[in-house]
Amino acid sequence: MQVLVDTLAVLFSLSGLLSVIAGAAIGIVVGALPGLGPSIGVSLLIPFTYSMSPENSMLLLISLYMAAEYGGSISAILLSTPGTAAAAATTIDGFAMTQKGLGNKALAISLSASTVGGLIGGVALLFLAMPLSKLALQFGPASYFAVGLFGLTSVAALSGGSLVKGLIGAALGLLLAFVGIDPIAGMPRFTFGRIELFEGIPMLAVLIGLFAVSESFLLAESAGKTRGGVSKGAVRAVYLTLKEWKELFRTMVSGSVIGTFLGILPGVGGNIACWVARDYAMRRNPKLAFGEGEPHGIAAPEASNNATVGGAMVPLLALGVPGSPTTAVIVGALVLHGLRPGPQLFAEQPVLVYTILLGLLLACVVMFLIASVSLPWMSRVINLPDSVLAAGILIFAILGAYSLRNLAFDVWLTVGFGVLGYLMKKLSFPVAPVVLALVLGYLVETNFRTALVTSRGSYGIFFTDPVSAVFLALSLASILYPMWRSRRDKRIKAA
Repeated sequence: MQVLVDTLAVLFSLSGLLSVIAGAAIGIVVGALPGLGPSIGVSLLIPFTYSMSPENSMLLLISLYMAAEYGGSISAILLSTPGTAAAAATTIDGFAMTQKGLGNKALAISLSASTVGGLIGGVALLFLAMPLSKLALQFGPASYFAVGLFGLTSVAALSGGSLVKGLIGAALGLLLAFVGIDPIAGMPRFTFGRIELFEGIPMLAVLIGLFAVSESFLLAESAGKTRGGVSKGAVRAVYLTLKEWKELFRTMVSGSVIGTFLGILPGVGGNIACWVARDYAMRRNPKLAFGEGEPHGIAAPEASNNATVGGAMVPLLALGVPGSPTTAVIVGALVLHGLRPGPQLFAEQPVLVYTILLGLLLACVVMFLIASVSLPWMSRVINLPDSVLAAGILIFAILGAYSLRNLAFDVWLTVGFGVLGYLMKKLSFPVAPVVLALVLGYLVETNFRTALVTSRGSYGIFFTDPVSAVFLALSLASILYPMWRSRRDKRIKAA
């Protein structure tokens, strides 16, 4: 009860409420700008959280995450250009409604569905994270190694549609995780004599470089173009009528349930959940004209992609395994505050954990209130030229990198990772596995070596431990399934 009282004191303090409001407002804009998204927004805000308490910094970041998932639907509906990959399915019926002069109604459906999805995902997080964390407290080194390996293989297999490229990205992230002082032997490795690397590759430099700086380079390529298409007065305050709520609520709930469960699976997220939810809505309502401006075609994917936020936070808090690229960035923020996500966090920082659990629900309510009254001017931000966006992102990225340790070395490192991220995106290599492998590298390596020490060098410990055996089997399945699916698709095309 005392923890709950302390949590509510944090949530409803002036600093806590301002963190949620700021995160939600920034998140809507970041999500609405095509090419950005929650992971880039979170990585850019991390330097500003240094002077904040861990609780307020998490409120800021999770509010941005939730709001950015919704914000992607604004440009998807008004311009047929999804602001985030998770809003891709919304584009089909959303822009069709805009062409019919119903863009404002489409935005109202999107906002309402996103709020319902976020609330259901948040409730699922509230009830699932604690039991899973208690179970995870019974894990030994072999179990933790298998859990970390599952996180790596599932994300590598499900990022970018290419198993080989995903695994290459994960391998690169593991190589980066090995730089610094050996956690077992205590000797420096792969530092090339640079003292700046003794503590390892700075997490912030990797996050900002791969996500933000690389995106600024891509935006600079299309400098001079504008987003265009949203005229003054085209968007008004958005609300649904009671009749519309009744018609769409079941679709919102089903989309939310799908998004929550798919969000729990590491590496799936809103990119896939939005299409699964839309497909389910089409099967359940075969007589509706999906693709021609059908409200259910907006409600289902929008509820699902916001529900994945709560789902993706479940493995992060319970197991210490990020469930999405954005939660991997949030793990980086926790590490920078001296915290290590996982089941121990419930015992060591209970107020912080419950602040995240309840803060996600508060963020949904604040997101709804801000978006419903501010969309008339927020929607016009998407008209900014790409050159302006590129310059702004690059400036904030450099300032954030330098603020880490006040070293020019970190700035050059960030720019270097920006170039790497740019090349990876141009060659269609997924960036997410690199970040997740860097985050999970310490967990995988230390527990692998510790397990071998306790078993006196016997690899049998990984197969005799039941939890380890289950997650190793899941890891193998997560690699074999995409291979089987790829071969099946080739056979279908050949036929």
